[in-house]
Amino acid sequence: MTLSRRRVLAAIAAAGGAGALTGSGAGAFLRDDAVTYGRLTTGSVDIVVDYWQDAHAEPIDLAVPDGRADGPRLDIPVGNLEERTGGATLLRVSLPQDGGINNPASVWLRTACPAPTTLGELLSVELSYSEADASPGRVIARGSLREVADALRTGLRLDGDPATPAVDCLTDDLFVLVEYDLGAYVGAETVSLPLFVVATQCRNADPDANPFPAGVVDGPCEPGYACDCCWAIGKVDVDDRFEAGTTYPFTEGLAGYALEVSAVDGDSGVAFDLVATDGGPVFPLCAVLVKGGPPSVTYERTDGAFGFDTSVLDGNDDGLIYAPDNPNSGGRYGISHVLVRVCAPRLPDGTCPVDVAQTSASGGGSPSRPAGGNGGGQE
Repeated sequence: MTLSRRRVLAAIAAAGGAGALTGSGAGAFLRDDAVTYGRLTTGSVDIVVDYWQDAHAEPIDLAVPDGRADGPRLDIPVGNLEERTGGATLLRVSLPQDGGINNPASVWLRTACPAPTTLGELLSVELSYSEADASPGRVIARGSLREVADALRTGLRLDGDPATPAVDCLTDDLFVLVEYDLGAYVGAETVSLPLFVVATQCRNADPDANPFPAGVVDGPCEPGYACDCCWAIGKVDVDDRFEAGTTYPFTEGLAGYALEVSAVDGDSGVAFDLVATDGGPVFPLCAVLVKGGPPSVTYERTDGAFGFDTSVLDGNDDGLIYAPDNPNSGGRYGISHVLVRVCAPRLPDGTCPVDVAQTSASGGGSPSRPAGGNGGGQE
């Protein structure tokens, strides 16, 4: 059987506390030859960012936002995730008309790299242009939290009017939807996605000139996987043999995951990638048990290696892993099933997640390991 993605067993918090946007002061900055990151004093371009939490759960009342941040830094507010795995926050970027007339603005968005955590790898995030009712439109960035932060860390000019082909200056309200989903994450980590929004004049400055200083970005965001536990998330039964180029959903375990077979060697060897069939996050492989005939053999990840295909497993042969030897034939058994274990952090109580798939009890004997194995199972 298959199981739906597990209820989240840990809290998630935005930087500075869940549900809070921080920052104050005008969000208008200009880069020039004298001041790399200074405030604009003439014809300033003020911007205001309003937000609505749980944008998909409740109707949007544009007159009553849940909060406002009128400064360059804001932290995405995260709703209550105790009973669900994801949510959405709607942002409105606007030019306030409080007695003055704002010039058209070139709006820029930048993120900062999150602290390396497994949650940062498995939390799916999508930023998209949106309508006022929180219906998503053209995607701005999509991926894991780390991947989105990496894509936006140097700064991206937002389109002031996404309905037109060109990238326009902001003259009216601009809506951006931030959607997030914890998927099958289990653990006790916290993570943040701070956004920096600034605006420059379109009339008196180059709207395509990135206002963010180049020196604030050191390099790509650091991956943050942890392998405290070797969690069995799925099994694929093999009726005949694996076929290269075919994707095999789990026959037992977490729904939404499958093995994408890249190569085979008869009926006894297979190379594959672990993939998410529903666009969710993918866990790095920890170990794969291959059963054929009565015995089985376990291939474990090479120490320090993180990856999603069998080439990261100790004892693989050009990515191929094999069923055990058959002493009666002098060859190998055909593969009857494979059991996939992935790297996972510990739960808040210090224990490992409960396995949601297991190998067959019949046949007897304990699993063996190929030469070079370095231990396995839950630590």
